[in-house]
Amino acid sequence: MEIVRMNPAQLKQAANVFFKAFYNYPQMVYYFPDEALRQRYLEWYFGCVLDYALRYGEVHLNPDVSAFAAWIPPERTSASMWGYIRSGFLLAPIRFGIKKYMRVVDCEDYTGKIHKELMPAPHYYVWGLGVDPLYQGRGIGAALLQPGLAAARAGSLPVYLETHDPKNIRFYEKLGFEMIREDSVPQHNLPFWCFRLQP
Repeated sequence: MEIVRMNPAQLKQAANVFFKAFYNYPQMVYYFPDEALRQRYLEWYFGCVLDYALRYGEVHLNPDVSAFAAWIPPERTSASMWGYIRSGFLLAPIRFGIKKYMRVVDCEDYTGKIHKELMPAPHYYVWGLGVDPLYQGRGIGAALLQPGLAAARAGSLPVYLETHDPKNIRFYEKLGFEMIREDSVPQHNLPFWCFRLQP
């Protein structure tokens, strides 16, 4: 399968794939339980996520933009507040409302804290992997991870990711990832699983 690097002109199209792939993802359902509003929230939110990944990492796509993989390189795995501002996240309290915004911040801060605890040394971070539901189960997601995995191998560096969906556990284990922590965000009952792939 041909894999290409995303360019800024494809951001809106890729954000739409992100939304479709993650519409029923447990983390997003918890953040935005109102189904009538979730699409509006997610399309904007994932646009910011992909903008950040384009600025500070890489996003790989298949040619018809039905799937993507977003990577953050070793020197950028500690999130930058300035980067968040540049990518549009500053508007999140207005877009979501304070209550939803604080829920998102609580959960993201905790998973970020665990990330730093588990991976204090340089590593690559899979920040997002999504496949349009119409194309899932065809090996596209695994193929899109390969350029990032190859870069990690070339640098003899580990790869880290987390998932909030237990259905993804077997997928990552088949790719050689080892689960290194099972946790839940305190006071939110939002479980997640952390994985590492050694070089």
